[in-house]
Amino acid sequence: MKNLFSLLCTVFIVTSMLSSCGNNPPKETVDTTVSETASTEAVTNSAPKETDLEIPDSAVEMAAVMKLGWNLGNTLDAIGGEGLDTETSWGQPFVTKDQIEFIKKSGFTTIRIPVSWSNHVDADNRIDPEWMSRVKEIVDYAHDSGLYIIINSHHDCDSYYPTEEKFEKSSKYLKDIWTQIADTFADYDKSLIFESMNEPRLKDTSIEWWFQSSDKTGTAAIETIVKLNQVFVDTVRENGKGNNGTRFLMVPSYAASPDFALHDSFVMPNDKVDGKLIVSIHAYTPYDFAMNKKGYNDWDGSKKNELGFMNRLDKKFTQNGYGVVIGEFGATNKGNIDSRVAWAKDYTSLAASLGIPCILWDNGGILVGEENFGMINRRELSVYFPELLDALLSGYEQTAEPAAAA
Repeated sequence: MKNLFSLLCTVFIVTSMLSSCGNNPPKETVDTTVSETASTEAVTNSAPKETDLEIPDSAVEMAAVMKLGWNLGNTLDAIGGEGLDTETSWGQPFVTKDQIEFIKKSGFTTIRIPVSWSNHVDADNRIDPEWMSRVKEIVDYAHDSGLYIIINSHHDCDSYYPTEEKFEKSSKYLKDIWTQIADTFADYDKSLIFESMNEPRLKDTSIEWWFQSSDKTGTAAIETIVKLNQVFVDTVRENGKGNNGTRFLMVPSYAASPDFALHDSFVMPNDKVDGKLIVSIHAYTPYDFAMNKKGYNDWDGSKKNELGFMNRLDKKFTQNGYGVVIGEFGATNKGNIDSRVAWAKDYTSLAASLGIPCILWDNGGILVGEENFGMINRRELSVYFPELLDALLSGYEQTAEPAAAA
């Protein structure tokens, strides 16, 4: 049991280098009332956004139809530069409609669009209208391409720091920004999902990524995250505009880790409507294969038991009416394409059997080493590792258009 516990622990360290709320890109490339001065004026929508996608009534069914997804990593979540220049500050190209259409043609059915907001707000949490317009433009690309969409609050950890001491400030930030986001996207149909936070955690502490389940400080952080998730849900529901009253909403536990979602202290928020909540999970698993350069490179199936966290998530959440989405996953390039292909089939086959969509983290890195999860060449509109993509898709019994692998 102790060895198994240690193996599970390692999963969460990886995200500090991939999608964390830190200030550096990957190496390669309470009073919850909105401030009176915080802007809630939405960017004007030209028309309601409707889709031909299947949109089931329940979060469990919704998760099942989302299947394999792709993250627009290191782009709108980047925090270098200023203003609109942040989009390309971490080495990724300016996003175009052709790029997003290529994602769809490549076989992906869902896109997660990580967005950092805290570097685009003023002292009263008013979001820069130009930034909101740019986010909306890219969401429109995805919507018009026929993709399920997730937008979130990404590298904003300092703005929703999960301690009781900072709860009032954190809850106000979440209420302020989600009021504005909900206003802007109110008329978008329910193929657009809101995700409250990205990997909320005790940043820059000794337990930032892991703590024993009995740790009082860590447990208190989980309890604070539960309260912040409730603020988020209440804010969107009370918005009262468009589809926000019944939109699917996605929330994480501490660091978005599976184990902390399974922690006794983590519970899902209360909601005014039934069956619209999804738990957000990040799992670069097993860590020693998927990330750790000092780990092992070969996947022969003997470690498949480490993917069992999905079964435990199914038992706690899916079987109780909550959707489960693995919002980030991947296996770094170690020059081991055959093993990555074998791992991909095992990973997505199990997820698909449980109705869990998996959304690949893509930071553009393709060289051999740590934190290199690149799949799509956004400049050339091609696939770096077609055989790996085919393996990921095969778990969901999906295929890409032939031209996508050119």
